[in-house]
Amino acid sequence: MKSKKETSPVRSRDKVLQSLYEMELGGSTAQEILKDKSLQKRYPHFKDLLLGVTESVSNLDTVLQKFMDRDLSGLDPIERSVLRLAIYEMLYSELDKPIIINESVRLTKKYGAVDGHKYVNAVLDKAFKANFQKI
Repeated sequence: MKSKKETSPVRSRDKVLQSLYEMELGGSTAQEILKDKSLQKRYPHFKDLLLGVTESVSNLDTVLQKFMDRDLSGLDPIERSVLRLAIYEMLYSELDKPIIINESVRLTKKYGAVDGHKYVNAVLDKAFKANFQKI
């Protein structure tokens, strides 16, 4: 198996988004989801991303609100989760910000509401242009 450094987090993001959605709507916890060890084997970035987002959700929400023109709670659960995941990666990963934005738009187009990707792109673009500092 390839090391984390050699693998792409693309598919891990899909699974993290699905898990965040399950947590929000189904009431599951991150620990319950992580009991499925096959997810961690198949998607090497899964655990780090899921725990990173869930453990820092209030800080992520605070950062996000700075770049939004509406309340985070009013968003579709997919868009809300995509934004949290993106801001987490912008703050705590070495990935280029435009790659994170493109991946977020891809996820929103795939799983979100019809035009949800436009709002996600706008919020993340504002965050990127503001060149915000780590919290």
